[in-house]
Amino acid sequence: MPAPATEARAAVAIRSEREPRRFLDLQRRFYEGDPDYVPPVTFAEAWQLDPRKNPFFAHAEVGFFSAWRGADCVGRVSVCRDRLHDEFHGDRVGFFGHFEAADAATAQALVEHAATWCRERGATELRGPVDLSTNNRCGLRIDDGGGPPVMMMPHNPPQYGDWLAAAGLEKAKDLVALWGTSGNLDRKRIGRIADHLQRRSQITLRNVDMARFDAECDVLWDLYERIWERNWGFVPMPRDEFLAQAKDLKKIAHPSLLHIAEAAGKPVAFALAVPDTNVAAKACGGRLFPFGWWKFLQALKRTHTIRVLTLGVIPEFRRTGVDMLLMHRVTTHGEAAGFNACEASWILEDNRDMIGPLETMGFKTYRRYRIYRRTLA
Repeated sequence: MPAPATEARAAVAIRSEREPRRFLDLQRRFYEGDPDYVPPVTFAEAWQLDPRKNPFFAHAEVGFFSAWRGADCVGRVSVCRDRLHDEFHGDRVGFFGHFEAADAATAQALVEHAATWCRERGATELRGPVDLSTNNRCGLRIDDGGGPPVMMMPHNPPQYGDWLAAAGLEKAKDLVALWGTSGNLDRKRIGRIADHLQRRSQITLRNVDMARFDAECDVLWDLYERIWERNWGFVPMPRDEFLAQAKDLKKIAHPSLLHIAEAAGKPVAFALAVPDTNVAAKACGGRLFPFGWWKFLQALKRTHTIRVLTLGVIPEFRRTGVDMLLMHRVTTHGEAAGFNACEASWILEDNRDMIGPLETMGFKTYRRYRIYRRTLA
């Protein structure tokens, strides 16, 4: 006798996960056969989820969970309540992230678990996917395009959006990524605009001095404090957290991609871009040992794509063209170093002050990511 077309699924059991590397590696089973999937480099990324190593945990309560149906892992999720976010924005938001699910029922169970966990800790709204903080990977890719993600950007099956909507979540904000290549950026025109802007503003540009990296981090931290305002979703990083992230960034940094703008000798803006390490992560399958590190390093030398992680200007120099000057410098110096493609991400969908200059340079919006929300009151 044939089995019925549909059968009731066994209940989902949700368990706490305490080992960062194991939690990260759970993701792999959800992307078997996906040619665009980039596995996590667990050895390098695990410190971000370790309360003993990441200063983020000094101001946040975090939980990591996996979902099981019998002996099969069918999902995972992280949850977070960040005291600094609430103090900065004057609200009570809980976050869920690191989201993976094998089916709609598991997605529903994970969202409900995250909602309950956050509500019990005083949250009145649930947002996600956000991997602990908007300073990390966040959003669910919702455009129809393919291709692997660049470093620290999301990749997910298309059905995840439908599953989150079915679990009662709605759009909170979309994030966009813009793409530019040596072939579609009008170098001569941009160069003329940059020369005019530099003469008018008397801005000078310089590379971050990697030989004085610790001192330069102090400069960047001071700029960071002066630049960032209450943009939607932004969470400030205390100095120790900022320095920890900067030292992690240094491991993959390329000196041609890190720049500071100065006016009368005083720093007023900065831009930080890095090579796309996802190319290297894919080459070694996310495993650095025992011999994956060689594949990683060799592939990293061959990558031609960069991602602009951060571009910020202090309030007094906004709308003076400093942002375009910095992007022009990043792309020209990057091209001279062998990089021919650039993703600028992520940017709030309504941040025209940032998107406009990029479009003027020839960048095009090519990917879209969504952060969802649900009221918990």
